[in-house]
Amino acid sequence: MTHLPVPPPGYLPSMTVTIVWYLLLQSARASMWRLALLALPGTLAHELAHLVVGFLLMARPTGFSVWPKRSGHGWTLGSVTFRGINLFNGAAVALAPLLYLPLAWFCLIRLAAPFWVHHQWGWWFGGGYLISTILFAAMPSLQDIKQGGPSLLLYGTIGGLWWMFGSSVLRIGFH
Repeated sequence: MTHLPVPPPGYLPSMTVTIVWYLLLQSARASMWRLALLALPGTLAHELAHLVVGFLLMARPTGFSVWPKRSGHGWTLGSVTFRGINLFNGAAVALAPLLYLPLAWFCLIRLAAPFWVHHQWGWWFGGGYLISTILFAAMPSLQDIKQGGPSLLLYGTIGGLWWMFGSSVLRIGFH
């Protein structure tokens, strides 16, 4: 019989406060300045992820901003522009913010949950905000997906073909 891992003490309340903070960030979208102020650390981290990965993959970043701008019916909180996005680097640059997901998990388990256990409510509440801004920063925007779309389609097709045909070929060849 396999046993499911037991979450650490304080995990559920910490997850709850993180979700509440995340929902507050989502609801702040109605006010550009409220959202810009609450999400500034996450916006900075999100755009830095694009910048660093774009630099490392030679996408040639040309501009960086975390100043809010009106965009259609909403707001764009930040942006990075590139000269060299292509089929090979576009997906990685577009999805670069997803690299923050392990950090959010680490902060939940190693930061917020222990604050709950030790009754450090202020730090626990602040930890929930930190984790929610990391999660907010980790989500690629629609613009990110559009920018990396052709590359995402290429890698998705390759992955799908490998899953359908390649994995069975490898199984047959090694047995």
